[in-house]
Amino acid sequence: MCSIRRMQLCAITDRKQAAQSLLSLVEGWSNGGVHFIQLREKDLDPPALESLARKVREKIEGSPTKLLVNISTPASASLALAAGAHGVHLAGQPRAGAAGNVRRFFGEEAIVSVPCHSLEDVAVAVEEKVDMILFSPVFEKLATSLTHGLEGLRRASAAADGIPVFALGGVTSSNAPACEAAGAAGIAGIRLFAGDDWRGLGTAK
Repeated sequence: MCSIRRMQLCAITDRKQAAQSLLSLVEGWSNGGVHFIQLREKDLDPPALESLARKVREKIEGSPTKLLVNISTPASASLALAAGAHGVHLAGQPRAGAAGNVRRFFGEEAIVSVPCHSLEDVAVAVEEKVDMILFSPVFEKLATSLTHGLEGLRRASAAADGIPVFALGGVTSSNAPACEAAGAAGIAGIRLFAGDDWRGLGTAK
């Protein structure tokens, strides 16, 4: 099987689960070729989140890695902008008009990512012309054969109209090739990127 390094990698942060400091992880991700870092630290208040986002941005300076800040409302995009992030991940169900509101803060160059759990969500994301879709769950919890799982990922990737779909939910270095085969443009996760397993994704199998 050929290398899957061409798949894009999105590391989602959870500093409480990490065995090492978040900024150390960020440095490793950036140096190792991770394409996107989604800063997802829901317990932090806005000033603390902005401060952390600035530190992450400094760590990836000069690399191709892009920083997305997880926000709950389009109005919070101002926080990500102030921190120098490249865009946002809009948490919650995709909503009509949300991506446009974000781009009014950031400009048209902003990267807008959304989570999707159904084909209905994907349809909204396509209408919104988002830049990335994180589709879940694929390998855990409610991953049924038709609505989620690999079959759901396959259907979502086909319905995304060219928008890159990232597989999320129980993705490992072992099952990542199956995500590629199902049409995913990339993989995303928390646990996968907490260690070094993700580094093997560029090795030919």
